[in-house]
Amino acid sequence: MPHPVERSMLRISLRWAAISRMVVAIGCGGLGLFLVSGTRLLVAALVAAGLIVWTVVFCVRMLRIQGGDRVGPGWLTADLVITCGVLASQFWLIPLDSVPDGTGWMNALVAMTIVTYQWHTSTPVGALAAVLLTASYWIGIETAIGDNGGPWPAPAIWLLADGLLSRGLFVMTRRGGRRADEYLAAGDRERAAAQLSRARRSDEREHLATLHDTAAATLLMVGLGTVHGRRDWLQQQARRDLALLDPQVRAVKPEPVLDLATMLAETTAAGQVTVHHSPFDTLMVPSLPALAIRDSVREALTNVARHAGVPEASLSIDQQGTRLVVEVSDAGVGFVPTRVPITRRGISESIEARMTRAGGIGTVDSAPGRGTRVRLEWAGG
Repeated sequence: MPHPVERSMLRISLRWAAISRMVVAIGCGGLGLFLVSGTRLLVAALVAAGLIVWTVVFCVRMLRIQGGDRVGPGWLTADLVITCGVLASQFWLIPLDSVPDGTGWMNALVAMTIVTYQWHTSTPVGALAAVLLTASYWIGIETAIGDNGGPWPAPAIWLLADGLLSRGLFVMTRRGGRRADEYLAAGDRERAAAQLSRARRSDEREHLATLHDTAAATLLMVGLGTVHGRRDWLQQQARRDLALLDPQVRAVKPEPVLDLATMLAETTAAGQVTVHHSPFDTLMVPSLPALAIRDSVREALTNVARHAGVPEASLSIDQQGTRLVVEVSDAGVGFVPTRVPITRRGISESIEARMTRAGGIGTVDSAPGRGTRVRLEWAGG
C-alpha cells in the first residue's frame, strides 16, 4: 500500500497522463483532418471522432482513480485495441505522400500514448503496450505510404526509446517518493519516541514530586519533631499519603474538568496550618492545571508548617476571564529563594516545575523577616 508521498506522486502521474492523452487526441485528431480530402476525409472524421470520444471517456476514468490504484485490465485492453486500431488505419488518416520520418500527427499520438502508459501500468504491461503500439504504428505506415524514401525504422526505435526513458524516469520518481515516505515515517517514529520519553520523564518527575510532598514530607516532619504527639493527625496524614501514592489510584484518569474550589477546600482543611480565605465559589478548571494548582498549594502549606514558624497562612483566588491566579502567603520568617540548595526540590519541582508541566507559572517570593508568597498562575485558553 503506497504511503502519502508515493500516493500523491501516483495521483499526479495519472492526472498528467490523462490530460496529456486528451490534449494530443483532441488537438492532433482535429488538425489531422485538414491533411486529407475526398472520401478519405469522411472516414478520417469518423475515426478521429471515435478516438476523441474514447480518449475522453478513458481519461476521465483515469482522473477518478485514487493514487496507488491502477486502471483496470478491461479498460487498458479496450484502450490498447482502439488506439492500435487507429494507428493501423493510417491509410485513411494521413496524406499518401507523407514521409515516415516521425513528424506526423500519428507519431505524436503513438509517442504520447507509449510515454504515458509507463506512468500508470506495471513494467510488463507498459513494455507490452509499447511494443503493440509501435507495431500498429509500423503497420499503419507500411499500408499507407510504405518506405516512401523515408528513414524508417528509426522512428520506431525512437518510440521504444521514449517508452524506456519514460519508464526509467517514473521508476526513479516513485523510488524517490518511497524514500521520502520512509524519511517521514522515521521522523514520525522519532517524534513519537521523543513524546513518549518526555511523557515518561514528566510522569517520573510528577511521581517524585508527589512522593516529596507526601510520605517524604510526613516522615521528615516526624523526624524533626514537629508532630509533637498529634497521633490522630499523623495517622490521617499517612493514609492520605498512601492513597496518593497508590499506583491503582494514580492510574485512574481524572475527569476532564474538575471543581478547583472543592479541591482547595479539602486541601486547606487537611493541612497543618490554619488557612484564611474567602468562601469558595464553584470553579471548574481543566484537570491538568487543577491538579497542579492543588498539589502546589498543598506543598506551599506544608512548607509553611515546616519552615515559616507561624501557625497560619492565607489563600486567595483571582479569576479574570480564562486567567486564574491562586496565591498562598504567610507572615513567617521568610528566606532567600536563591540560596535554597539544589538538593531541596520542594520549590523547584513541587511548585515551579509542576506548574510548568501543566502550562502555568509558579513563582515564590520571599525574604527574611517579611514572609513568603507563592503565586500560581494559569492563563487558560
